[in-house]
Amino acid sequence: MPPSAFDRLSPEVQRWVWQQKWQRLRDVQEKAIPAVLRGGDVVISAKTAAGKTEAAMLPLLTRVLAKDNRDGFSVLYVSPLKALINDQFRRLESLCEACDIQLHKWHGDVSSDAKARARKRPSGIVLITPESLEALLVRRGREVRFLFSSLDAVVIDELHAFIGSERGMQLQSILKRIEIACGRDRIDRIGLSATLGDMNLAADALRPAEGALVTQIHGEDESNGVKLQIRGYYTREPKSGAVARESDDDLDDSETENDDAEVHGIPDRLASDVFRLLRGKRNLMFGGSRQRVELFADRLRRMCEEHRVPNEFFPHHG
Repeated sequence: MPPSAFDRLSPEVQRWVWQQKWQRLRDVQEKAIPAVLRGGDVVISAKTAAGKTEAAMLPLLTRVLAKDNRDGFSVLYVSPLKALINDQFRRLESLCEACDIQLHKWHGDVSSDAKARARKRPSGIVLITPESLEALLVRRGREVRFLFSSLDAVVIDELHAFIGSERGMQLQSILKRIEIACGRDRIDRIGLSATLGDMNLAADALRPAEGALVTQIHGEDESNGVKLQIRGYYTREPKSGAVARESDDDLDDSETENDDAEVHGIPDRLASDVFRLLRGKRNLMFGGSRQRVELFADRLRRMCEEHRVPNEFFPHHG
């Protein structure tokens, strides 16, 4: 009888799963773990909160733990938004700690000192945006081989956000440049998405001209069962004579000192959550008044422009 997906994981990863008190692996994890352990390109699609991140990271960490030499970054985790990186960092922190594998955030809000320490002794997993990765290649081109020559895989989160866009072409170029700079024919790519209508199109986007070689995994799980979520946000009255900020570059949910930051009466955290959770799906959002609807639509449109993704937020007055 062949070993189960769980049995193929390293003892450290198994121990972490036990500590989470999971009764079983999700369907997408059962299917993805053997595929990722075999190596090669993989597209993983499942409903929101069905466990896609763990479906990729549990076997990848198992692969990293099996290596004799862990110098250099082992996994490059590319995400389109800083807010998603911050969320994934919190999500993966205990898992990486249990495996004694370093986890790094890398985007515009991370201090230069933290980045310098990671560059000096690269190892483990780095969570990064395409723009930060591009800047790293441009400014530190001579360090690319030192940083990435030992990569086991590149994980692309929210793969659908990159398909058919300039940002997607930019990312493909970046990944190819890394492979060439490191003298590697190919580095495994793993795409994650909850909204993939055409898996073949996604496979072609993950590995251009070689989509037929990409393993496709589609999870049949239901989501985590959450039907209603209530969140509260601090708001404040604008000071007399205050001028609203024209830019909203900080989408970092972990910045507690900016809890009350807002533009046009919309807290940054609220705008960030709406953008992160609703983008890429069909939703109807009630703003409470015509004015609020217009303010939300304008704020979210500007966030789409800042992140160079198509605008999906439009006002509607019944």
